Amino acid sequence: MINLNYTLFIQVIVFLTVLWVLTRFLFKPVINTLDERLEKTEGLNKKGKEIEEEAKKKAAEYEDRLKEERYKALEIRDGLKKDGLEEEKKIIRAVAKEAKDVIEEKKGGIYKDIERVKGELRKQIEEDSRDIAEKVLGRRIE
Repeated sequence: MINLNYTLFIQVIVFLTVLWVLTRFLFKPVINTLDERLEKTEGLNKKGKEIEEEAKKKAAEYEDRLKEERYKALEIRDGLKKDGLEEEKKIIRAVAKEAKDVIEEKKGGIYKDIERVKGELRKQIEEDSRDIAEKVLGRRIE
């Protein structure tokens, strides 16, 4: 038979108090920190997708421009003699080089942004991990 006496009520009160303290000072801050990290990560992912879309748009514009330039070059070539053919080759080389330079520049910028974002994420993860560990352990970690 179960005896209900004052110790049961004391245990329930102690349990509820411990639960309240843990929720307020441990669980909520940890959950808030995780939520903030998730928001930052999603923001960085969104920014990365925007950069990727912009790069695709620039590549499509480049392709369109390259097609236009080739068409113009063909018209010029058909209307020119031997000297005109040499000039056409120079124009095509210049356009191709310029387009290649633009693409390489954009790729370099994207890779730099990716590396910067990765670095920021690593740094933020380290800081958040250290903060969580300090809060859980209740002491400063060097």
